[in-house]
Amino acid sequence: MSNLSGKKAVVVAGSRGIGAASVEALAAAGAEVLFTYLTSQQPAEELAARVTKAGGKAACVKLDATDEAQSRAFAGQVKERLGRVDVLFNNAGDMVARKPLPEVDAAYVRQVFDLNVLSTIIVTKDLLPLIPAGGVILNMTSAAARNGGGLGSGIYAASKGAILTLTRGWATELAPRGIRVLAVAPGVIDTDFHKRHSKPELLATVTKTVPAGKYGTPEDVARAVVYLAGEGGGFMTGVTIDINGGVYMA
Repeated sequence: MSNLSGKKAVVVAGSRGIGAASVEALAAAGAEVLFTYLTSQQPAEELAARVTKAGGKAACVKLDATDEAQSRAFAGQVKERLGRVDVLFNNAGDMVARKPLPEVDAAYVRQVFDLNVLSTIIVTKDLLPLIPAGGVILNMTSAAARNGGGLGSGIYAASKGAILTLTRGWATELAPRGIRVLAVAPGVIDTDFHKRHSKPELLATVTKTVPAGKYGTPEDVARAVVYLAGEGGGFMTGVTIDINGGVYMA
């Protein structure tokens, strides 16, 4: 595992699922972690306490990552608490709902893109002055960005495709500053995301198409996050790591 001792990490949307696993993994690797939640205050506080009990450093704050004023205020909190950001993991996002094209309206499109794209843009912009040379920005995309997603998830897939493009663009833009920008693209991961948006029979069908023959776990993604955050990925930038059990191979 990468040694992140002395590093300062921010995880946006870190109270559940992949975010929570990443908070624990980053802290276990030695980073001090400040993570955000929106509605899951109790799980967030329990996670921070669990990390602290295990000998790590973690704290949580509330943030609506789609709100510009809150994002600016959050950047002030980060500066006060951490001083700098060596690792930023933009994990906020959601499908909202599965909607086939005839059911899509402008409000739905805006909501999905705000959650998945706008949040990534405004938080990264506001925290950028705190990211030093050697810092890493990690973005959350999805296997849906590679294959267009399943039934009713085309808008979500498009928003995650935007993250692929932002990752490449920012990698080029920020390289002169010594900042690497990368992304992770999970496939089917055993989190409440799929419990909310995928029927059991759909998941069973999808799993049959996975060469590995199983779902992934939040920890599978968290290991990639820690690897990319550390020196193991030091010459990598603009790259998206696919974590999907062999469904998609670049």
